Amino acid sequence: MVLVGCSSPDENQPAAGSSVPAAEPGALPVTIDHKYGSTTISTQPARVAAMGVGDGDTLLALGITPTTIAPFADPTQRSAPWNEKLLGDAKPVILPNVSAEFGAQIAKALSTDPQLVTAVGAAPTREQYDTLSKAVPTIVRPAQYQDWQVPWEVQTLEIGKSVGLPDAASKKISEARQHVEALRAEHPELEAKTGVVVTGSPDGGVSIYGPGDGRAQTLADYGLNFPQALKSTITNGFYGSISAERLDLLDAADVVVVVDWSGANAKLKSDATWNRQRYVTQGRAVYLDQQVGSAMSVPTVLTVPWVADKTIGPISDAARKSTVRPRAN
Repeated sequence: MVLVGCSSPDENQPAAGSSVPAAEPGALPVTIDHKYGSTTISTQPARVAAMGVGDGDTLLALGITPTTIAPFADPTQRSAPWNEKLLGDAKPVILPNVSAEFGAQIAKALSTDPQLVTAVGAAPTREQYDTLSKAVPTIVRPAQYQDWQVPWEVQTLEIGKSVGLPDAASKKISEARQHVEALRAEHPELEAKTGVVVTGSPDGGVSIYGPGDGRAQTLADYGLNFPQALKSTITNGFYGSISAERLDLLDAADVVVVVDWSGANAKLKSDATWNRQRYVTQGRAVYLDQQVGSAMSVPTVLTVPWVADKTIGPISDAARKSTVRPRAN
């Protein structure tokens, strides 16, 4: 086992003396190819700063307590139900809102004296990456994927390789997949169906998440693919908007999953236009709370089974009701 060095004076640090699993034979040195070139890691890092959303989950699953962690939604949230047992009493430094303020968190991350920075679940600029990589080996997303659209399996493997634990990462992926597959096997009504994830907008319409988004990836893992008829609504990378006047477009999906954000679900449920939609009257709309929606937005080896336990049941119930209508796509 490799011992983590003593923590800095900041009390919000992983406990000194915590350990990381020994690197797997032949796993290091390793070169990680990514958006900004490649990073070579010669020896196993004992201190890793997770600057990407979800990166901390992967490290925790591999037995490594990160020196920093980027919250999913709540900027003050260090732990969540799916990772709190693994985090224990450790207190990684919180890096809030890395999606919009990544640069502002660099100095804070470097102050934890990391030997590796992971920013796979983030979108640093080239300048920000250069600042980090001059100080410490840094990895970002693979070049073939867009920002915020890296599949969770790819993210897990990249981080696993970077810390000398590729086989352990593969095992964690298999365990998460098997958990979902076991639940799917209990719900054959999910097969050959389509699904879409939306969030209510202040104007009475919805934001819709495209097939590259983590929420849609979650549905795809359950067997519900994004409807072809709705792909034209994705106009801004991984999401788009549908006005209140065109909420009928969502009827192209067998299941409409509605994730809450700051009370948006309650507003939709009281909206007359929304309540007239066929997918609502037929019970094909599934409402999920904000915490579950946030976990869906960033699939990880920890959130995938946690979310599945909470969502496959109600989503299956809605999918069963889709048989009462003609297929729209």
